[in-house]
Amino acid sequence: MSDQEMLWTEDRSRFYKEPAKMTRWADPITSYQAAASVDLNKSQKIVMSAFRTRNSMTDEELVIQVAKIGLKLSQSGCRSRRKELVTMGVLRDSGVREKTAAGRSTTVWELIQ
Repeated sequence: MSDQEMLWTEDRSRFYKEPAKMTRWADPITSYQAAASVDLNKSQKIVMSAFRTRNSMTDEELVIQVAKIGLKLSQSGCRSRRKELVTMGVLRDSGVREKTAAGRSTTVWELIQ
């Protein structure tokens, strides 16, 4: 086995630990460290607070709304927590599409009430 194969073999064990749910196998170790430091409940609550102030919005609007209500969460963090809340059945695709600032079509997500 080459040194590079040994490196990958040794490192692969970390890919199946809990933070791996928020990372990809090729991500650097810093991504795993960041994932391990995330308080999902707190981050999900931030996203839910934004959706409670506005029932539906795009991911771009979500990022703006989170900042507007004075909470701190990165753009990718907002999208990741929104996706988790969709998976949990708290948010859903509204069926409406809007244009992003770049002119691309995007999903409008809505709070399930």
